[in-house]
Amino acid sequence: MSPSARPRPEVRAARPADLPRIAALTLASYDTYGSIQGTYREALADPGRRIAGSSGLWVAELDGQVVGTVTYVRPGDAEWEGRAVPEGDAGFRVLAVDPTSEGRGVGRALVGACLARARADGAHRIVIVSMAWMHRAHGLYEGLGFARRPDLDVRFPGGEGYVFTADLTADAATRFPPPGPVPDRPPWFEEVWDPERDPDADRTNTG
Repeated sequence: MSPSARPRPEVRAARPADLPRIAALTLASYDTYGSIQGTYREALADPGRRIAGSSGLWVAELDGQVVGTVTYVRPGDAEWEGRAVPEGDAGFRVLAVDPTSEGRGVGRALVGACLARARADGAHRIVIVSMAWMHRAHGLYEGLGFARRPDLDVRFPGGEGYVFTADLTADAATRFPPPGPVPDRPPWFEEVWDPERDPDADRTNTG
């Protein structure tokens, strides 16, 4: 079958019955390209928490099987992660595609669903964070119009987090702070996202 004749992924809201499959494919996706351990690995394996703390947990299906997932977030959601000064007013996180289904447009469909929802919500800019080792995802984002913002990069226990943004409206640039200087070393994420947080609290990852 030619690539153009392949079935296209269908994106829908996650259902309770999907949760074990979402957990398994998320861990498999992350483990293919890097190493996530500790409390953040536990968070990745708990999509039920993402349902409760987000504006939408979605899955992509191919041939009736769940092969991808993403969590759509807005400021105020628990999964927005408490950023003190949003650099965008919509975002997504924990984008994961079953490794056996890569190259079939699953990630593109999930990101496209987030972009469409953000526009429908009246958002002006999407902001996301992706671990530095997620090179395949970076190519996807840049191909869909996202731009790197190294001035916003942060550090996590598992490495550096690269920030990407995508403007959704013509006046987006006037609604958010302009790019600032790029530090010699990205700051620790809690220092910029939640400066009031107890510095002795458990440190987690993101993605």
